[in-house]
Amino acid sequence: MLRTTYKDFSIHDRWRAIYRNNPRLDDLNDRIMDRMLHYAAPPAGALFLDAGCGTGDHSIRIARRGYECFSVDLSDTILRQAEKNIQQQGLSSKVHLSCQALENLSFADNTFDCVHCRGVLMHVPDWQAAVANLCRVLKPGGKLVIVESSKASLDAIVVRLVRLVMKRQSRLVETPGGSEFWSDINGSPFLVRVANIDYLVRQLDALGVRLKKSFTTEFLGIGRVPAGIARNTVITGNRLCFALHFPSSISNGVALIGEKLPVSN
Repeated sequence: MLRTTYKDFSIHDRWRAIYRNNPRLDDLNDRIMDRMLHYAAPPAGALFLDAGCGTGDHSIRIARRGYECFSVDLSDTILRQAEKNIQQQGLSSKVHLSCQALENLSFADNTFDCVHCRGVLMHVPDWQAAVANLCRVLKPGGKLVIVESSKASLDAIVVRLVRLVMKRQSRLVETPGGSEFWSDINGSPFLVRVANIDYLVRQLDALGVRLKKSFTTEFLGIGRVPAGIARNTVITGNRLCFALHFPSSISNGVALIGEKLPVSN
């Protein structure tokens, strides 16, 4: 449903302005990747899936750490940029790109040692189908890494309070999976879901993926903070919260690391 939405360069340009080319944020993202890999402990030569790879930044981080990575995204627009970025880093032999929807992945069952999906499910209407596919292509004993924003965070609570007194820019729909904020981008639907993390964990458990670890990736979201001093201040605060292992129960960004259980005979 959102394939047309993500062909729009303006969305990717906005994300790039917020989340890319900031040395403070790049450093934090490197540290987050290192912590993910520490807890996931993939074997040498592990095969990764980067689900919703965008411009390929996280795929590049995975490949730089010695792993082969298959990277998929719904948007052929952004995959062209990802290909350029990966080529510039000399990693074309380690990262393989394809245009696919997470709800209907083409990979065979039990293909990957590790599946990485960061900040993507929040934009997928049928996120449960996407999660089922991520679990399906993961090998038994493999690790699934999902990073989402949390409905229970202080950040999300403040947003809901602000909506009570300010003009609303989006339509809010409460679902078991979280708070869905729907808006239009140049006439196309755009979704941001702030996840019910407990519900997501239960869905994973039902699919045979048991939660092994969770941790904070950011305390406050930076998307609504103006660029410059204000945003850099929030990023610096997030780096401190990450270093101090702030509880994920009150943080905006939460990383979940699950292990796929062996199939019982």
